Amino acid sequence: MDAYTLPEAAYRRLEAMVDRIEADPGRSLRPEEFDVDLDTSRVLSSLPPGLTEEDFVGIVKLAMLTECATDTYVHEISSRAREFRASWLERFNENVWKPDEYLHAEPFKRILLALGFSEAELDREIEETQAREFEHVGGDSPIHVTTFGMVQEYLTDHWHGLISRLLRPSMPAAAAMTARIKQRETLHMLWYRDMTAMQVEANPDFVREVADELNRFRLPGNSLIPDLQSQAERWMPLMGGDLSRIVREMVRLLHTCAGSPERLGRMAMELASWKDVKLGLLRPRHLDWAMNLRGGWGYGLVGEAILERAGCSYLFKAQPKEETREGIAERSRALVRTWLSKQLPVSVTA
Repeated sequence: MDAYTLPEAAYRRLEAMVDRIEADPGRSLRPEEFDVDLDTSRVLSSLPPGLTEEDFVGIVKLAMLTECATDTYVHEISSRAREFRASWLERFNENVWKPDEYLHAEPFKRILLALGFSEAELDREIEETQAREFEHVGGDSPIHVTTFGMVQEYLTDHWHGLISRLLRPSMPAAAAMTARIKQRETLHMLWYRDMTAMQVEANPDFVREVADELNRFRLPGNSLIPDLQSQAERWMPLMGGDLSRIVREMVRLLHTCAGSPERLGRMAMELASWKDVKLGLLRPRHLDWAMNLRGGWGYGLVGEAILERAGCSYLFKAQPKEETREGIAERSRALVRTWLSKQLPVSVTA
């Protein structure tokens, strides 16, 4: 991206948003919330089938070590905010996100201590992780950064939710601590979502940058703790993770950021083109002419097909039932939309 530009009114809206967040960041975490007795006597015997004691320890360590690298993330985000003179992003990062994140590793550390790990050993692993360099392979502009933040926070939120559910039957106090972290991650994700949506609303061409960030997205654990991060895909279904739910929720997030099915379709076609995936027998670059018919009508159809494929068809206008010209045209459109939704590969909607 050669230049990052927004109308002055959009900058003011983003600054005002951060003003409101700073004034009321919600119920922030307090250290005393984690001063609880943790009984680990039943946790290992109550693990789901296929999940071993070693897996459980790895799952908790992945959460702890991902969360402990706050200063690394803060440096990467704030330096990019300053480069693009996005004071709103730097203020949010330094004044809201950073102090909130500092406590996020603590519950997972306490669970591991209760399982018998020594504090010296855990502190050594934390220090080693904090000393590593976080490799951000996405873009540098504020729209790239807020898109990265939204996706990163969503996936972290989902991971912590799975851990909380895993702990609830045998370690309810630990589950409650983890749920508190999840609540804050949810709020961070919503803030990043709204920042991204404001930027796209002000400059619709930014859907390309959102797609670019999605295309290049990698979780921080890939560079900070690759041995653990590489196992997450195997662990997730064993923990009760549901890929269809992740797809559905990500599609809703992206639709909110895009602001319309037409922009969602543009975003998806950009992503599909970079990944060189097919839509039926055709590749996205073969469909450019069709997508731009009648002011982007084709992109809108693709966006609606994605929403339909993800079970989110309620997000666009319902099909009219009246026997009018408009109703007949919409039913014809619906037939094409449903056919198209069945051609979409998982890589477009996931």
